[in-house]
Amino acid sequence: MQSPTQHGVAFPGEFANADYVLSDDDARRWVVLSEQTAQCVYPNLTRIQQAHFSKEDAYIYSQYVFFYPLERVIGEQYVKFIQNDEKSMGYAQYQFKRFKQNPESVPKLTDKQCATLRLNAKDDLAVVKGQYKSGMVDDIPNDSKSGEGVATNDNKFFFDIIKWGAALLL
Repeated sequence: MQSPTQHGVAFPGEFANADYVLSDDDARRWVVLSEQTAQCVYPNLTRIQQAHFSKEDAYIYSQYVFFYPLERVIGEQYVKFIQNDEKSMGYAQYQFKRFKQNPESVPKLTDKQCATLRLNAKDDLAVVKGQYKSGMVDDIPNDSKSGEGVATNDNKFFFDIIKWGAALLL
């Protein structure tokens, strides 16, 4: 828990007795992680698009842009404290807005980190929308050609030879 004032800023009274008080330093780190995630997963998102999110999209957005980054900063247990206490949640939102930065000033994640975030968010969105997604690694299909499909439409030349041969036999 933090003291009543943080870096000379008076603690807002409406958040008194919050179960968890997010520190300024933790709020700054949270904002950076949140911005990095938003830049990767939602790089072209407009306010209008966000306002018209389906409930599933809104859920994934809140998880990936707000709660998962906060969890990386303070841990899962403390995020649950915040989620279960209205005053703690209000103070966390207050801190987030207070330290929200210009997205251009936030260091970007690597391409690999962004690709992983995007893939996870898409998979999670599919699950939330009711599609089955296995958490297991997918088998990589073997690209080598087998003998299958030789005498089918996949191989017109072979099929034509069979037709000509049959015509010659008759």
